[in-house]
Amino acid sequence: MPDINKLLEQNDAGFKRYTGIQKITFKAMLEAMKQHEAAKTKLGRPSELSLEAQILLALTYWREYRTLYHIGMDFGIHESSASRMVRKVEDILIRSGQFDLPKKLPRGDVDDINWSAVIIDATETPIERPKKTKATTTAVSENNTP
Repeated sequence: MPDINKLLEQNDAGFKRYTGIQKITFKAMLEAMKQHEAAKTKLGRPSELSLEAQILLALTYWREYRTLYHIGMDFGIHESSASRMVRKVEDILIRSGQFDLPKKLPRGDVDDINWSAVIIDATETPIERPKKTKATTTAVSENNTP
């Protein structure tokens, strides 16, 4: 697992180079996670990773596009746990309203989409089909069919 304290001791440029975000953004994410944890009413099994490590795990996934298996190995957890953790961090940060994470699709309203240009690939591509000739087709006599 990456040493979070060593990472936080780096200067702003080194921290941003590793995580893709500034330290101040990381601290705001951590604060949003702490607020969510404090507001939880349902108790369950505590996570093996600290909140800082959970955020770092999600940042690693978003930044490096590595497989969850490899990220899980680095953090000492199973890939399914890493997947759940990434989704949990995403959901908490989006619900906090402080962060605008990229969404997969617009909400469905046509007015939400900024259409500056629409490009449609409508080029025809010929399909190669075998030529039908008398030599390639086989004639079947009617008296041989059952």
